[in-house]
Amino acid sequence: MIKRDGLLTVVLLGAGMVFFLHPMLCLAEFYRYVTREGVVHYVGDRSLVPEEYQQEVKVYIEKYDHLGENERALMLQKDHEMDASRWQEEQRLREQREQEARLKRLETDVTIEANQVLVPVTIGYGLKETKALFLLDTGASHLVLFNELARKLSVASTQKGLSMVAGGNLIETELIVLDYLKLGPLDLKNVEATVIQHEAQSDETVRFSGLLGMNILRNSRYTIDFENKKIRWQPVD
Repeated sequence: MIKRDGLLTVVLLGAGMVFFLHPMLCLAEFYRYVTREGVVHYVGDRSLVPEEYQQEVKVYIEKYDHLGENERALMLQKDHEMDASRWQEEQRLREQREQEARLKRLETDVTIEANQVLVPVTIGYGLKETKALFLLDTGASHLVLFNELARKLSVASTQKGLSMVAGGNLIETELIVLDYLKLGPLDLKNVEATVIQHEAQSDETVRFSGLLGMNILRNSRYTIDFENKKIRWQPVD
C-alpha cells in the first residue's frame, strides 16, 4: 500500500486492479515484530517498532480491508449491530443477576420443627460476635437471650429485675444492650435484650438460644414460607 496526497492506493497484483480509497474509509493496520530474545510484540503504529526490527516487521490488515467500500461499510454495520445486541444481552443478564441477588438478600433460610420457626441471627457485643438460632416468638415483647449465650458473649447487664412468663410465674432477668444484630436485610444497632435462665426441655429436637421478640420484628414486613422453610422479607419503603 502506498499513500499519496491524502489518498491510499491499494494494489491488487493478482487482479491487476488499482482502487483509490479515502484513508478514513480504510481500517487500521497493526504491526508484529519479534525481538532477538524471541519475545513477540504487536503495536498499532510502525514508528513504535525499534529501528533494528523495521526490516523484519510484519503488517496485518483488519479483516474487512480487502473488501470494497460499500461491502466493507455493510459488514462493519453488521458488526456494530451484533456488538450492540451482545451488549444488550449482557446488560439484561447483569440486571437479572443483580435482581436475583437482591431477592436472595431478602430471603432467610430457617429451621421449622413442630410449627416452631427457628431463625439464624448474628449478634455482636464488644469484640465478640456469634451466630445462633432464635425462636420466632411474636408473643415476646423483647429479644430474649438464654443465659448460656449471654455468658458466651460476656455481656454486662444494665439492670436486674423480674419478668412474668407463661403460666404466671416470675423469673429473674437481666437487661442488656447488644452492639448490633443482623438478620436478613436487618442491621440493627444498640439492641435491647433480656437475659433469662433456661434449661433445655427433653422434647426439644433443635436447640435454640433465645426468643426473637417484637422489638426486632415490629417494624419489619415478612412472610413465612413453611413449605420451603424460608422467611421472605419485604423491602421497607
